[in-house]
Amino acid sequence: MRLAISRFPKDGEFLDSSVDVTAVGLDVLADLVGIAPDELIGDVPLTEEHAERVRQLTGITLDLETYDYLLEPEGDGSG
Repeated sequence: MRLAISRFPKDGEFLDSSVDVTAVGLDVLADLVGIAPDELIGDVPLTEEHAERVRQLTGITLDLETYDYLLEPEGDGSG
């Protein structure tokens, strides 16, 4: 399963950027958002609560005043 953090402008619907964070690991990212790895099947909003840990794990700084961020699992679900 590929995992990405996608960024959308708060005033828009279209994707601004997406960064592959698969290398961080499914278990680590699922734990970050409080979801069991086998239940991480849909987009999960990232909030201020997640911001510092996301930065530590990925180097991505979340600008939550300007953008909305989603952790997006991509795969066929057969994993």
